[in-house]
Amino acid sequence: MSFRSILLAAALLLINSCGFEPLYKKKAGSDTVKDDLAQVEILNVRDKINYNDRLGQVLKNLLLDRFNTYGRPQTPFYKLDIKLQSTKTELGFNIVDEATRAKLTLNAQYILSESKTNAVLFRGSSRSINSYNIISSDFATLSAEKNALNRATREIADDITLRLSTFFHNLRRG
Repeated sequence: MSFRSILLAAALLLINSCGFEPLYKKKAGSDTVKDDLAQVEILNVRDKINYNDRLGQVLKNLLLDRFNTYGRPQTPFYKLDIKLQSTKTELGFNIVDEATRAKLTLNAQYILSESKTNAVLFRGSSRSINSYNIISSDFATLSAEKNALNRATREIADDITLRLSTFFHNLRRG
């Protein structure tokens, strides 16, 4: 028996003994985390500082793709309210005091509540920091900034999905 196979067997035993359970595992006759996520209505998202509706729309669409794979729920049990805040900081100045690098920070504050009672079930926040180069071409700089915004938005959507999935998983476990 090789060292790798012994190490693999030991790792599998440790994972089983620690209570590891897949987050999206479907048990016979029970709902899953995916079913809970499918019951979430995502309210319109707006950037609090720049009033960038497009950024909020992109985040909402990313979350809809992750939560509601079979379409929006007819009567959602939960609602998710998200407030975005984006800031851009110029860094790395050259000899003539022009910025050569920028840091883009995207913060999201969100609240999950019941649709009927408005009772708050979960509060959270997510942050993504991305940077990009500022060069002499305006088009290239704009393209790099847009790419950084898209990366940040995807990271926020992934983080919100993971945190809410963990919340629903823990809720089911009791």
